[in-house]
Formats: sequence, C-alpha cells, structure tokens
Amino acid sequence: MKRVVFIVTLILASSISYSQIGSGIEKRDKKRKSGSPWGKNRRDAIYSHSQSNYRPFGWYVNPGVTYMFGNSADDPNDGSYDLTPSGLPGYYIEGGFAFLMKQINKSVHYFDVGLGVKHFGGQEKYDDGVTKMRGQFNFGNVFLRAGVHNCWQLSMYNFIDQSLGINVDYRIYGGKDDPDYTSPGGNTNTGKLVAQLNYSIGWGIKVRDGFFIIPTIQTPIFTGVPFRDLNPGHSWFSSRYQPAIFTIKFGWLFRKKGCPKVYDNGEGKQQSDQYQMQ
Repeated sequence: MKRVVFIVTLILASSISYSQIGSGIEKRDKKRKSGSPWGKNRRDAIYSHSQSNYRPFGWYVNPGVTYMFGNSADDPNDGSYDLTPSGLPGYYIEGGFAFLMKQINKSVHYFDVGLGVKHFGGQEKYDDGVTKMRGQFNFGNVFLRAGVHNCWQLSMYNFIDQSLGINVDYRIYGGKDDPDYTSPGGNTNTGKLVAQLNYSIGWGIKVRDGFFIIPTIQTPIFTGVPFRDLNPGHSWFSSRYQPAIFTIKFGWLFRKKGCPKVYDNGEGKQQSDQYQMQ
C-alpha cells in the first residue's frame, strides 16, 4: 500500500512540475509573440545577438546607378552666353563587410567598409544665341569607402538607416578632354585622386534573420582632396556636378557555429520571425 501511495504521489508531483514548466514556456512564448523584438526605441541594437542564429558581422554587395546633378555654371555677368551643366547615368558596384553592435548604443548601430568601382558622366551645354555646343565627359573610379551608421527603428521589419562616411576615389579610365568642345571659361577638371566626406540615407528592410535589404541614396558633403571651396561637387569644364548614388545593399550575416538552419521544410518560418533582430 505504501508503495502505491508513493508512486501516486510521485506521479502527481511530476505532473504539477511539468505543468508549471509548460506554463512558463507558454507564457514566455506568448510574451515573445505579443511584443515586437525590435521595439521602437531608437537606441536599441538592430540585431539581437542572444536570439539570432547569426553572428554580429557579415558581408554585403551594393549595386546601383550614379547621376551627376549640374550646378554652379560659370555664366558671365554680361549675359553674353549661357552654360547649362547636366548629368549622364553611370554604374556603381561595391562589396565589403559590415559589423553590427551587440549592445544598446545611442548613435552607432553598425559600421561597414568596402571596395568598388563607379562610373560618372556629365555634359555642359553652351549657348550664346547664335552658336550651340555641347561637351561631354565620362570616367570611372576605383574607391575605398567606410561608414558609421545610425538606425531609427520604425517597426519589426523596417528602419531608417543614416550614415556618415568617407570615400577615397582614384580614376582608372576616362576623364579626357572632349576634342569637339572648348569651354569659354576654361577647363577646371577634377584630378585623378578625390577624398570626400559623404552622407547616405536608406530604408532598411529586414527580410529574415541574418538578411537585410537597404535601398540607399548617397552624396558627398565635403571634398578634402582636392579642396577648392565648400562646394563638394566635381569640377568639369566650367561647371560643377554634384554626384548622387542610388544603390540597393544586400547584406548577409555569418551563421553562428553549431546553429541549425532557420528553416525546416517550410515549418520554421514562424520560429524565424520570432528570432528577428532587435
């Protein structure tokens, strides 16, 4: 009889303990599902190291297009002629590495560094009422770029990504004078080496744990080499041209060692959503 009582007591105790454990797991699961793992605190890290299956660093590719907006045409005060600078489309490709912050940081959420090639083009139109001429230029630069990023979280899956960075460019092709055009103000073409401070802003999309897509607009805000004045644009012919770079960054984090795959025959998507970065 004592043995029966002992077994019954053991079964009841095990049932209660299992029920308490299951209830605790269920409560934590409901809490995780009901709250956004990102939140809306600007200071939060964009990535939860404890919940993610990925490390806080990875690689990215950043393809895009370029365009140079013409400005500051050197027109004479007497109005004897008119110069109209404008841009031509070009290409942009960059690849590199990104490093994410694990902990809360008020201003810096990640930084990246990359290498790439970009192409710029533009033209200057001359019109004195009698003669109309047009000169064009095209050139390509190899570059090194590094940036520090601040992210403003909007929802679980979206954020605004702002960056302040530097780029050092060196011209590897093109950049020759147009033989069919001579600017009335003379040519003040930018040299082969350019060093700039740039600003970018983008719309971050967290597709899944460890994978980001960020459409971005980038432009220089200060040119240190060569330094002429506070206008950060490139000089060509007798005009200035402000570069604008439109890209879509695709970023992948490296998987943690020993972590299982996020998706399991299509049944793990809900679990993956719960592991989204904060």
